[in-house]
Amino acid sequence: MNKLFSRLTLTTATALTIALTGGVMSSNSVLGDTSIDLDAVRSAAVSKHNTYRATHKSPDITIDKSLNTSAQAWAEKIASSENFEHSKTPNLGENIYASYTPATSVDPTTLGNGAVEDWYSEIKDYKYESPGFSSETGHFTQVVWKGTTKVGCGAAQGTATVEGTKYNAFYVVCQYSPSGNVKGEFPANVLKP
Repeated sequence: MNKLFSRLTLTTATALTIALTGGVMSSNSVLGDTSIDLDAVRSAAVSKHNTYRATHKSPDITIDKSLNTSAQAWAEKIASSENFEHSKTPNLGENIYASYTPATSVDPTTLGNGAVEDWYSEIKDYKYESPGFSSETGHFTQVVWKGTTKVGCGAAQGTATVEGTKYNAFYVVCQYSPSGNVKGEFPANVLKP
């Protein structure tokens, strides 16, 4: 059975993107539930980051426990508040993602992969001939930013109301160090595939 499944992402410049796709989920969870298999989400997200980074001649990033803790805290905060916004944590890059569905659970590998795939999909709008920050490509550029060496990710379940309908929402937050999207450093850090 195909169910409505939407994704919402927000760049540091607060640009919103909503995409609709098909997805199937099952089981049950509660608001702010952290019983999502975080190891599976993190493993999938880091692997997907590194696949894309290799395409752009950027070195692999590694998981950082401190960043995991910070990203998890923020994922839980936005899941419990329904306030989809960045943490504004100084000196860190951050991508956030939410998927909305009537289902009550999500496969953690699909969630981790889906978040990174969604962020990377902004490559279609990046202009290598005039490199720099854009709210339409800020997720993509952070994912492949050559100078970033560490990442931490968190995930949590909450709810969200979209166009008057309440959905279960699965939030993913990844935080990066050193942060990407630094003015003047795009040519050296966002390399053409």
